[in-house]
Amino acid sequence: MTTWSILAALLSGALLAVSRDTGQLGWLVLAAPVPLLVVALRAPRARWIASLAFAAGLMAEAGPMWFYGRILPVIYGLAIAQALIFMFTVLFMRALHRRFPAAVAVLGFAVMTAAQEYLRSLVSPNGSFFALGYALVDVAPLLQTAALAGIAGLTFLAAVVPAGLALLCVRPRDTGAALAWSTPVLAALLYGFWQLAQPPGPSVRVALLSDDRYAGRVFHHPDAGPGIAAAFARQVAAATAHGPAAIVVPEKILAAGAVLAPPPGGVVVAGLDAPAPQGGRLNIAALYRPGAPVDTYLKKRMVPGLEEEYVRGTAELVTRVGGLPAGIAICKDMDFAQDLRRYGRRDVGLMLVPAWDFDRDAYLHGRMAIVRGVENGFAVARSASQGLMTLSDAHGRIVAERRTAHAPGMLVGDLPTGRGGTVYSRIGDVFGQAMAAAWLLLLATLAWRWRRVQASPARRM
Repeated sequence: MTTWSILAALLSGALLAVSRDTGQLGWLVLAAPVPLLVVALRAPRARWIASLAFAAGLMAEAGPMWFYGRILPVIYGLAIAQALIFMFTVLFMRALHRRFPAAVAVLGFAVMTAAQEYLRSLVSPNGSFFALGYALVDVAPLLQTAALAGIAGLTFLAAVVPAGLALLCVRPRDTGAALAWSTPVLAALLYGFWQLAQPPGPSVRVALLSDDRYAGRVFHHPDAGPGIAAAFARQVAAATAHGPAAIVVPEKILAAGAVLAPPPGGVVVAGLDAPAPQGGRLNIAALYRPGAPVDTYLKKRMVPGLEEEYVRGTAELVTRVGGLPAGIAICKDMDFAQDLRRYGRRDVGLMLVPAWDFDRDAYLHGRMAIVRGVENGFAVARSASQGLMTLSDAHGRIVAERRTAHAPGMLVGDLPTGRGGTVYSRIGDVFGQAMAAAWLLLLATLAWRWRRVQASPARRM
């Protein structure tokens, strides 16, 4: 192990730490693994590469450990698991490079990265939370790939670019390797620019409200419920003066029985925390409409370790905002692509999302919801306690955004709606499934090639 090898791994780990799972510099994932991958492809032995890749992979999880370590200690175990997966992916690419054409190694790194994320999302209580593809949320042309292939498509792009750049350093004249990564990236860019040039749907005015002083208070102090409801009733009245078609109030901030007056011809969606009649608790998004009874949506996906007592919902809720179909979800629901795809299939053009973040993860978690909008062709109006109030269009562009605070907050904007019904919302995770199948095929081929080498006469001699 040389000094350069160690420095390369540390550089890759540092770049991954400020890009992957943090969001602010997400575009750096397109180059971050390159120094480590170059070392891995050139090294004569794999033992030290495994150590370096694990170290870089663990550094890459600095963001989640910083965001959630004080609240959810299990995150440290998940970070180690993520580092091990990254290590095996680097070793997988190295093994392919030594036994197959360089183009196979380039694609193999991206295929394994996308495949293992897709398979994990099927069983994980956090859905697609740790997906590499979320880092591309601010790379607007590449982000549009989500409308075709979902988060797996974004992850493939985020992995194939650095793999291709690493092979370009190792084998600069290998045309096959260059085409293997540049062709899908160029196709994604062309599609992305075309998508961004499409006209948006009709705009609706949306108001997002917040006040972090009340985040979670009704759970610990039920007697505070009436006072909190009165405070948000005043905020709703102030927002009504702006003529919104919808007003969104954060998750679990009001108690059961709270009454809010919707604007004329508009709706209010507010997060309620209430005891369940059969025991446990309910995390509710209440829908208030003029002259209509209150309708409710029950949160489907709970935060592991923090919401075990909450009863899970099973149904979607669709209303109309400005004459257009609008869906309702709550915070962590937006981490699960398969759930939100049901709204896309119903051609919903707008999602109204009460949420509650962990302050440090405001940017990261809010951007995940934006990807769901691109996947399914709907705009997202998300109001989060201890996070960001965000209005984003169906192409993932931020229309308006504001940080919440320990004071009344309001964000009002005219939000272009989407049209729903994207390719991804219709066909689902076909791309992710294809990646899983391709990965298994590569593994089987690699194992077959290794056995042939071990059984060869030259090897026995």
